[in-house]
Amino acid sequence: MLPDTSRAIIMAVTAPRTQLVPISVIKTIERYGLFVPGEKVLVAFSGGPDSSALLYILLRLKKRYGIALHVAYLNHRLRGQESDAEQRFVEKTAASLGLPITIEHLTDEQVAQLSSGSLEARARAARLSFLQRSAKTVQAAKIALGHTFEDQVETVLMRLFVGTGPEGFAGMRPISGKLVRPLIETSKAELASFLKENNLGYFTDSSNLSTSFLRNRIRHLLLPRIVEIFGPAALQKVVSFAKIVAEESDTLDQIAKAAFLDATVPDKQAISLSIEKLQRMQHAIRTRVLRIALKAAGLDAQSLGAAHVAQTDSLIFSQRPDAHLPLPKGLVVQKKEDLILIWASPPRYDAPEPFEIDLVVPGKARIASWDATLEASVINSPIPEPPPCTLGALLDADFSLGHGRTLKIRPPSKTDTFTPLGMKTSVRVIDFLKKCKVPARLRRAYPLVVREDGRVLWVVAKRIDEAAKITPKSKAALRLTIQKAQSGPHESESGAP
Repeated sequence: MLPDTSRAIIMAVTAPRTQLVPISVIKTIERYGLFVPGEKVLVAFSGGPDSSALLYILLRLKKRYGIALHVAYLNHRLRGQESDAEQRFVEKTAASLGLPITIEHLTDEQVAQLSSGSLEARARAARLSFLQRSAKTVQAAKIALGHTFEDQVETVLMRLFVGTGPEGFAGMRPISGKLVRPLIETSKAELASFLKENNLGYFTDSSNLSTSFLRNRIRHLLLPRIVEIFGPAALQKVVSFAKIVAEESDTLDQIAKAAFLDATVPDKQAISLSIEKLQRMQHAIRTRVLRIALKAAGLDAQSLGAAHVAQTDSLIFSQRPDAHLPLPKGLVVQKKEDLILIWASPPRYDAPEPFEIDLVVPGKARIASWDATLEASVINSPIPEPPPCTLGALLDADFSLGHGRTLKIRPPSKTDTFTPLGMKTSVRVIDFLKKCKVPARLRRAYPLVVREDGRVLWVVAKRIDEAAKITPKSKAALRLTIQKAQSGPHESESGAP
C-alpha cells in the first residue's frame, strides 16, 4: 500500500490536464497541507511568469483539493504605461479563465510614500496589506503567493547582507497564517517549462531586470557566480540551512510563547511583563518574548527592528527608575516598579480605594475588585482533606472564629504579618505577596481574611496561617470558597492563579 502522499501525487499527475504540473508543487501542497477542501483561495497574480504559473497550476488542481479561486492584483503605478498594460493583461487573463478578480490602485499619496525609504520593502508591505484586506472582503481562507525556490535563496541571502536575527535565516515558510507558497520548493526553470509546454503566456515586468534593487542584484549578479564557483547544489544547501533554522526557530518560538504568558501580568491599559521573570530568562528566549510583546502592542514586522528589541532588553536591566523608550507608531516602553509596560498612551493607575468587608459565618461577601464572591461555612464532621489554597481554604473553626463569627476582608497593612502554612517563622504579608510575584500596584489592594482581633487567617488564593491549619484535634472546620465570575478579567490581575 502506497503512503497517502504518494497516492495523491500519482492521482494528481495522471488526472486529466494535470500531467504537466510540476510534481514538486504537489509534494509541497501535500507535505504542508496548504489547502483544506471547501476553502476559497486568493491568488496573488501580477501577470509575471511565477504568478502566472501559480494561477494556472492552481486552476488545474482546484478540483483535486476542492478549492475555489479568486484573483487579486495591486497596481503600484510605478511604471507608467507599462503598469497599465500589465493590469489589462491581468484583467484579460482572469476574464478568459472565468475567475473573479479584485483590483486596487495606489493613490498619488501612496505612490509618493513608496519612494520615501526602501521602495522594495514599502511596495511589498503595500501589496501584503492589499492582499490581506482583499482576503477578508472576499472571505478567502488562504492567500497563495508565487514565491519560488530561487526566491527563497534570495531572501536568505538578502537577510544575511542586510542584517537579521536567527529567525530571519529561516526564510519564507510554505505556510504562515493565511499565506501559502505552493511554489516555494519549485525552481523557476520548472515553472518556465510548465508555461512553455502548455503554451501559456505571461507579462514581463521590466523592473525585474534592473540591478538598482538589492533582490535583483542578488538574482542577476550573485546567484550565477555562486553556481559558477560552488555548483548548482550550493543553492539547495542554502535552502536546507534555512529549513534547519526554521525548525529550531519554531521550537524556540513555542518556548518563548509559553514564557511570554508566564511573564505577563494582565493589564487593561498596557502590555505588562514581570521584570524578575524576564531577567531569569535566557537571552535567546527573552528577546523572542520581547518581540512577541512588541507585536502584541501594535508593532508590525515592517516597524519592528532588531534595535527596538535590543533597546527594550537593555531597559530590563537599567538601574534608572521609570526609564522609558519611545518606539515607532507612538508606542512607549517603560520600566515601572517591577514591571515593563508597553503602551500607546500613558496608563493611569489610581491608588486603590481602602475597603473592609464583613463576612458573617455562615454567609457570603462580595470582593468587588476581584469580581468574586467569598463564601464561608462550618463543617462539623467529618472534616475533609484541606484543598489547595488557590480558590478555597479549610481552617480550624475554633481558632478562626474564637473572637467572633464576623470575619473581615481587607487589604494588607504595612505591619500585617502571618506564618505561612508549612513555615515556622512569621513574615510580613507584603513581603510574602512580593515573593508570590504579585505586582506592587496589586499588592496594595490584595484581599486578606482576618479575625476580628486582626489576626491574618488567609492570604486569599495563596496561603493560610500555620496556626489555623486543620489538625487531628480539630473539632470543626471553617470552609472558605471563592466563586469567580465567568469572564472576570480581574481574576489574574489580582494575583490569583
